[in-house]
Amino acid sequence: MKISTRQRIARIVEKWLLLEPLLLATWTSHALVLEPRIKTIRVQRGRIEYNPDFIEQLSDRHLEATLRFEALRILLKHPYSRRQAHSAISYAASNLTLQEYLQTELPFPRARDIFGDRDHDRQFFEFYYYKLLEQQSPTGSTPSPEGAASGAPNFGSSAMGSETGKGTASASSESDGPESDEPESASALTSDPSDRPTDLLSVYTDSNLSGVENTDQWDQDELLSDRLDDLVKMAQANHSWGSIGGKLRELILANLRPKLDYRAVLRKFRTSILSQQRRLTRMKPNRRYGFTYMGSRRDFTTRLLFAIDVSGSMGTEELRQGFSVVNRFFNYGVPAIDVIQFDADITTDVMIFRRAQRDIQLTGRGGTNFAPVLAYLEDHRDYDGLIIYTDGYAPCPEPPKNRRTRILWLFVSEDHYRSCYPQLQHIGQGAYLKCSAR
Repeated sequence: MKISTRQRIARIVEKWLLLEPLLLATWTSHALVLEPRIKTIRVQRGRIEYNPDFIEQLSDRHLEATLRFEALRILLKHPYSRRQAHSAISYAASNLTLQEYLQTELPFPRARDIFGDRDHDRQFFEFYYYKLLEQQSPTGSTPSPEGAASGAPNFGSSAMGSETGKGTASASSESDGPESDEPESASALTSDPSDRPTDLLSVYTDSNLSGVENTDQWDQDELLSDRLDDLVKMAQANHSWGSIGGKLRELILANLRPKLDYRAVLRKFRTSILSQQRRLTRMKPNRRYGFTYMGSRRDFTTRLLFAIDVSGSMGTEELRQGFSVVNRFFNYGVPAIDVIQFDADITTDVMIFRRAQRDIQLTGRGGTNFAPVLAYLEDHRDYDGLIIYTDGYAPCPEPPKNRRTRILWLFVSEDHYRSCYPQLQHIGQGAYLKCSAR
């Protein structure tokens, strides 16, 4: 009796329970999604998407190697913290890094196949990315993003072609299912059906055929990066690395980053919303003509709105920390901050803070609803940034039509950030206060 592609994947992943605990934890941190519109398999936005035709063409041995390959891609956070401008080259650099450390049977090239020597063995993602860019640009100029997006890069074609040829013969002799027409893809690489390779393994290993599609949604994701860091730290504490060897282990540990620091996020957010106005003055000389003509000066005019959740679920200490964040912004050079309090509605008129405040009267303490805050933003579009300080326990609102004002969700703790921010991340950035915040 023929089993489904999902069952085949599940059988292989179940074997990792005792042998590969870190790979199992990494794999199960993502949702497995059947997606016939893509050509092969890809990782993005907390999902592992696969084309069932691709899975059917793989032998059990190649399928396990592919699943292991993608699990390590997740663990090294290539889809979540290593995005580069050129999609096809990014995919090739990711594949090259993984193949160097895993040395699988899959027909991916090694560094020596592309660069002609062993000097570039076992390097890291960014190293291979820029080396491949140099190889693609003999004159030293960087290829345009348009060229990369269209699948134009064709680096290492001879080495990759020879390796792919080996993989084609192997896959055709060990195929577990009949070949089927590839479904139409929304990718820019879509071609006439008669031109599509019937061997999807060669498509998977060729960055020119699948690179743009498989890296389409790669983007910075601090939440997922933090989750993966936690898995790595747990494996390190429990010595549960499985078959992950020393060199690869060092590479994974090198990817660990400090916990999300809300102070750094605030500084970055402040910089991104900083606006300025230029005005003429006689007090400064003109750079070109001296005092013959008026000089100019620029006055910072940032308008920042801070909305603080004063619902019943917010404790006194949490509210105190929230207002301490408001006061901290004066250290970053913001001249004034507008503050509103909200629960199920906006409970106060706008309070204009021009300096740090010690005593603040709170009103509200009811339920929580973000919609009035975003509605207020629609009516007052001259703000450069909005910070919503909350525990996150409220229905997800409709995104505002006002796209000019940047939005930052600031959560009272990491637990609230992890549980509530995934539903709100399409509206704005996210950060959380650490327990030790003062």
